[in-house]
Amino acid sequence: MAEHLYEEAAILCARICKNDKNLWETQILKFSEVNQLRVISPYVPKTPEQALSSHIYELIFYEYLKLDSQGFLKLVQEWNPTLYKTGVIVKEVLEHLLNTEVDKNIYLEALALLYCYQKKYDKALTTYLTLQHKDVFTLITKHNMYNVIHDKILELMSLDSDKATAVLLDKTKVPVEVVEKQLANHDLLLFKYLDAYSKIEPNGRYHGKLVRLYAKYARDKLLPFLKCSDNYPIQEALDVCQNNLFYPEMVFLLGRIGNTREALQIIIEQLKNINQAINFCQEHNDKELWTDLIKRTVDKPEYVTLLLKRIGNYVDPRMLIQNIQSGCEIKDLKESLAKMMCDYHLQLSVQEACKVITLRNYFELHQKLIVNQQRGISVTDDFMCCACQAGS
Repeated sequence: MAEHLYEEAAILCARICKNDKNLWETQILKFSEVNQLRVISPYVPKTPEQALSSHIYELIFYEYLKLDSQGFLKLVQEWNPTLYKTGVIVKEVLEHLLNTEVDKNIYLEALALLYCYQKKYDKALTTYLTLQHKDVFTLITKHNMYNVIHDKILELMSLDSDKATAVLLDKTKVPVEVVEKQLANHDLLLFKYLDAYSKIEPNGRYHGKLVRLYAKYARDKLLPFLKCSDNYPIQEALDVCQNNLFYPEMVFLLGRIGNTREALQIIIEQLKNINQAINFCQEHNDKELWTDLIKRTVDKPEYVTLLLKRIGNYVDPRMLIQNIQSGCEIKDLKESLAKMMCDYHLQLSVQEACKVITLRNYFELHQKLIVNQQRGISVTDDFMCCACQAGS
């Protein structure tokens, strides 16, 4: 020690003192006099069986607190809290934080751990949130602190929305209405929460809000959501889509409420997708819709070609042919007409075959009914008809 060989002295102490508590404490105090407790700290006994007086460990903490913030945090993390009085250390840390801003976050992290050792989890939670430290989520789940976080939801979501959402949805221990109220003015965070909530609780409770949020933050999810849910106000959803010019979604919603003509108009004029228009007419199987499609597309030769090839299975081809303008040049007209007529004749053949089968079944069943009605009924002497029963 006199030669300032503190590391060597610390190693020698470990060899000499072994399990002698009094000798350990005497030597540690000598290191304290020269502010070298940090050198001997790795060697001091730390097991409960070999524990020294608590003030010895507290002396070591004090030195680290003043001179080595990272070392202080490491001691708090690694040393068994039964070795020292946590309340004493907490008090010293708080006083230290009042006097300096240097390495404040490191000391706050250590303070949060000390609060956990004291089982003051609410204070630990507040400290972690002050730090914006993600260990707060582990703290909540480990110590079942769901009732404590009702007024801290916005802070948790702002810290890490994914982890916060997982915590908030954990066995639905935090009521969804509480979360929704806290996030009411923070659309992005509300979207992330309700999106996850709708996947585990498909009760449709917040589907109306989700339509607006999907439109704002996840357009790609909007149409699949509209198709799989029945729990949103259709008119409100349509208004959202119209305001954002979301044409595919508008087509779906208009078709759902029966406004198929407007939906078809959007497909033709905005989406400019003739195949989708034909599929739409096939899906709704409405003659007036087919007529509307023909009138809106007959002046576009490229559309007429597709119609000629695909319309034969569904409507009378004359509806289209009679509306084609004279002098209109149509690509692959001969092939398209041939396919249309082939499809149309095939459709007629199928219809005729179905008619024959239906008539045959009708006559067979009718004949069977007549035979059954003309069959005799076995009557015995004991049998009485309704009239005889009434007379008796």
